[in-house]
Amino acid sequence: MKTISKRNSRPTKFLRALALVLALCLLPVFSLAEGEAANDDWVTFLLICNEGMNNDKGNAGNTLMVVSMEPAEGKIRLMMFTWDTFVDYEGYDVPQKLDMPYRNNGPEEAMKVFNANFGLDIQYYMSLNYLSLAGIIDEYGGVTVDVSRAERNALNGMVASKKQRLLDEVGTGMLSQFVVDMLAKEYYLTDFGPNTRLNGLQAVGFGWLQYDSVYNCCERDAEVIAALFHSVSDFMSDKVVLYTDASGVPENTEGRHAINLSSMTEEDYEFIRQLLSPIFQMSSNNLTEDEIRSISLALASVAYQATREGASILDSLSYIVLPLEAKQPYDNVAGAQGHLVDKEANIAAVKEFLFKED
Repeated sequence: MKTISKRNSRPTKFLRALALVLALCLLPVFSLAEGEAANDDWVTFLLICNEGMNNDKGNAGNTLMVVSMEPAEGKIRLMMFTWDTFVDYEGYDVPQKLDMPYRNNGPEEAMKVFNANFGLDIQYYMSLNYLSLAGIIDEYGGVTVDVSRAERNALNGMVASKKQRLLDEVGTGMLSQFVVDMLAKEYYLTDFGPNTRLNGLQAVGFGWLQYDSVYNCCERDAEVIAALFHSVSDFMSDKVVLYTDASGVPENTEGRHAINLSSMTEEDYEFIRQLLSPIFQMSSNNLTEDEIRSISLALASVAYQATREGASILDSLSYIVLPLEAKQPYDNVAGAQGHLVDKEANIAAVKEFLFKED
């Protein structure tokens, strides 16, 4: 498990008050497992990102991640699964790779098979192709990650290949040359080091580098998603200032929208919802508007709760790459290489990571 901390966000007061207000507004539909009261505070969904142009099925789901947020305490937990994990899949005589359900029937199937194999009851998903993920990252100003020299060199090759794939789509009429040029501009990365800023296409390329191992690729992918949470938090901190009846209206809001936590209005909710709208507009998901609002409020609560006096959202964010066998040598199943897993041990690891007390 990793906890990431890179740089400070804007200090904000009255964060716990916001958490309490927003937590009361959250719908109960995001519980991971019915009947487990200890889990009811966690707002959870499955995030799937694929390497193709579609958001529904047909391509390899490079990213399959459980995203879980606890608004009252400002915690985020990201659980990334390697796509070379073998899982039991109804209708097949032998185990299949974790990305097979998505290839066959899209995110609904992926969620169903994932739940069955890892003892969860996740009901909601967001699915993105690599262009949509890059677009979201750009909407929030890019991400800051730790890039080695070797990763920088491999990344430049990766992004160049993505640009070529985009050019191929121009020939099919799916994309215009203008869109390709816009997405691939300034993709060549010269910098590297612990605070390297990446634009959307660079970040997606970095997250999907496989030159060293699938496990390391998944760690990079998780780092990109974690850094995106940080960028979203910074973006919101630049737009919103909070106060209560007890504190009074701040003397200087620095041009930000002021929200009174003691009497939050529909306009206040809508303002927060609009700040996060790119995430939902660019994804394929099975969320109703009420559920989108619930996730929006949870993320807002986590973002501000995490930025208490000199802290960063990354100080409250941790991630893990599973299965437990992810670093072991590959098994061979019907000519395919991947990891056969101890199902019960991994189910226990999942619940330990998601629900353990800090």
